[in-house]
Amino acid sequence: MLNSNLSYQVQYIGYEQQTLLIIDDLVSDPKGLIDYACQRGEVVPAAGHYPGWRSPTPAAYVNMLCTQLADLLTHTFALKPQQISQADCFYSLVTTPPEALSIVQQLPHFDQALPDNLAIIHYLCAKEHGGTSFYRHKQSGFEYIDESRKTEYLRGLNQQLEQQGLPQPPRYIDGENLYFVPIFRVAAKFNRAVIYRCSSLHSGDIGEDYRFDTNPYTGRFTIASFLHS
Repeated sequence: MLNSNLSYQVQYIGYEQQTLLIIDDLVSDPKGLIDYACQRGEVVPAAGHYPGWRSPTPAAYVNMLCTQLADLLTHTFALKPQQISQADCFYSLVTTPPEALSIVQQLPHFDQALPDNLAIIHYLCAKEHGGTSFYRHKQSGFEYIDESRKTEYLRGLNQQLEQQGLPQPPRYIDGENLYFVPIFRVAAKFNRAVIYRCSSLHSGDIGEDYRFDTNPYTGRFTIASFLHS
């Protein structure tokens, strides 16, 4: 399933030089992944804060990340093989309209305060659907949140929100706002994957002109994966 002709680049982003791995032409049959999702169904509203629908990927995809991609991941992120022995992978499609967003969904977020866990966004859509941006919290200067920063960061952000709130009407963040500034943006590209530590502050780029297209062949269809031990 892994494409033998893939290409990749490593970036070190922001003041804190967080590692970012960008892989183009990740799999050999990306359209087959979309076909599988459409044939199987099993679509449900996402748990947690993801603003849309999710469904399970094939087991072969999970295995590919933990085996065929393991050497590149462990080398790039200075991990041991056992630290990426498991993966949770979900087809993902943004469907929540701006007026229905929670406060958390309007801000950059970190997936887990665990820098050794990795997150992967695999784009099964084209550039016009928006990529992924990484952010710095202006007040603290934090670009990632680990356990040593989590309490301070959440306390400070909650105080800011209580005092100043969010812009109205509700919207997806797509650039700088009162509290955050973007430090790096990865454009969507069909069959591109962006891989980063789960502690990095980030958000999908969902612009004001985003079309809430629920067709996996034409909408903002991705696979979100989380690798851990």
